[in-house]
Amino acid sequence: MAGATVAAVLALAAFLVFADQAGIRSTLKRRVLPWPDGARRRDETGRRPPTVPAGPGGLGDIAMILELIGAMLDAGAGLGRALELIVTLAAPELGRPLRPVVSALAIGADWDTAWRSSGVRSTQLLALRDALSFAARTGAPSSALLYAQAARLRREQFRAAEKRAAALGVKLVIPLGLCSLPAFVCLGVVPVLLAMLPA
Repeated sequence: MAGATVAAVLALAAFLVFADQAGIRSTLKRRVLPWPDGARRRDETGRRPPTVPAGPGGLGDIAMILELIGAMLDAGAGLGRALELIVTLAAPELGRPLRPVVSALAIGADWDTAWRSSGVRSTQLLALRDALSFAARTGAPSSALLYAQAARLRREQFRAAEKRAAALGVKLVIPLGLCSLPAFVCLGVVPVLLAMLPA
């Protein structure tokens, strides 16, 4: 009986694996690759299809953005192309203000004019601008500087998180005391006093 069950399960698994491979492949291509034959293919105008925007949250960590730009510069992409790709992946609060900067750089504006005309006021984007300024102004290979800047930003974030955690311990003393002390009195002291009373 057990042998027949095992044989039936194996036969069903073999049927599922070999029955509709073309259908499975097409489903995977539709879900994994949003365009036929992948994103490398160009359309009739010679342009690449638009990149898939990030999910609802998008990329919001400036240190990660700096590392991605550094990797793109290492791979041979220009700073304008790297920023263009970052705009498609960034969170909306970073991507929207960065879009005019990318457009201004694409039409030939210099670095300072592109940032000045965009009216960017976000502290995260200003940190990104400052980190990329050397690469934009000199054209020197600066991916190592971007990696170092990303590491520095991560250290600063870690220190800020440690300070917030230390402050949290101090802030929790009063609420925990107000909750724990009455419970201790009710469960520890009152029963002892009640037991000591004469019957």
